Amino acid sequence: MFTDPGTDGDGDFTLQPPYQSSPLNDPGGAPVGQQLAFTMSSVDSAIYPGVDGSFTRNVWVYVPSQYVAGTPAPFIVVQDGHYAVWFGTDIPHAPNFDGPNLPGTANLPLILDNLISQGKLPPIVALFVQSGPGDGEGSDRGLEYDTVSGTFAEFVDAEVLPKAASEVQTQLGIDLAFTEDPRGRATLGGSSGAAASFSMAWWHPELFGLVIAYSGTFVRQASPEDPDFPHGCWAYHDFDPYDPATPDGVIVQEPTTKPLRIWLEVGENDLGANGGPDTYRDFPLANQRMAASLAAKGYHYHFDFAEGAGHLDGGVVAQTLPDALLWLWRGYPLQ
Repeated sequence: MFTDPGTDGDGDFTLQPPYQSSPLNDPGGAPVGQQLAFTMSSVDSAIYPGVDGSFTRNVWVYVPSQYVAGTPAPFIVVQDGHYAVWFGTDIPHAPNFDGPNLPGTANLPLILDNLISQGKLPPIVALFVQSGPGDGEGSDRGLEYDTVSGTFAEFVDAEVLPKAASEVQTQLGIDLAFTEDPRGRATLGGSSGAAASFSMAWWHPELFGLVIAYSGTFVRQASPEDPDFPHGCWAYHDFDPYDPATPDGVIVQEPTTKPLRIWLEVGENDLGANGGPDTYRDFPLANQRMAASLAAKGYHYHFDFAEGAGHLDGGVVAQTLPDALLWLWRGYPLQ
C-alpha cells in the first residue's frame, strides 16, 4: 500500500566538502543480488539504428536476492551504465563485485543490497544501459540523451526492458517482471544522461515517475536542435528573453503539475560556471533554474548545490546516492 511521502527532504540544499563516501557503498553482510550482462545491436532497433552505422550497446542488470520471481519489480534505469561512478569499477563490470570501490565512485548494487536488506527499500532491479557511441551534437549519445523528447523513454520501455527480462530468464533462470506503475519506475544519470533521465519522465510520466539527475546537461547541446525547443534542454527552464527573476521554460509553461519526484544536483565548479545565461552553457545556473522551475510549479523535488564540486563529481555521488534513493522511493510499498 502506498503512503503519503510527505515533504521531508524537499527543497534546496547546500552541501559542503569534504565529501565522504557513504558506508552503504561497501559490503555490509547483506545478501548479494545477482548480476548479468548482455548486448543489444542497433541493427535490431526500430528506434535507434545508428547515426553513422550500426553499433553494439552493453547492458548490465542487477536483481536483488529478495526479488520474488514473477512479481512486478520496481526498477531504476541508469544512463551511461558503463561509468565507474555508478558501479565502483571500470568496465568490464565484474558480476557481484564486492569492493573495494575505485575512489570517487558509488556502488549502486551494494547500496541496494544494503538498503533492501535493512528493510528501507523494496526489492529494486537496476538496469545499467550504455548509450550509443560518441558525444554531443551529431552523435548517437547526443541523439539519445540531449534531444528534448520522450523517444529514449520509449526505447527503454519497448526494447530494453523486454530484452532484459529475456536475458534474466536465460542467464539466471528467474522469471522477471517489471512494474507498470510509474511510481516504482526510476531513472538515474549524470551530465547528458541526467538530461535524458529527466526527459524520460517529463515526456512519459505514465512510464517513469522518479528521477535522479547529477550535473544535468540542461544547456544548449541538442542533437539536432529542435526549433520548438531553442537551445536544447535549456528550454526546460528558460526561453528567450531571459528573465532573471522568473524561469519561463517548458516546465513553468506546462499547465499541469506532473506526478513526478525529482532529485537534482550540481557542482559549484561545474561546466561553464559563472558563464551566465548568454552562453546557454552555465551548468550551475541551468540546474538552479531547473530547481526554481520545479519549485514554482509545486513539485516534490530535492536540489543539492555542492560547494567546491565539479562536473558529475564522484565524491558527491558516493555521499548522496543512498539518500537520493531513500527520498525517491519514500511512500512506496516495501513488500
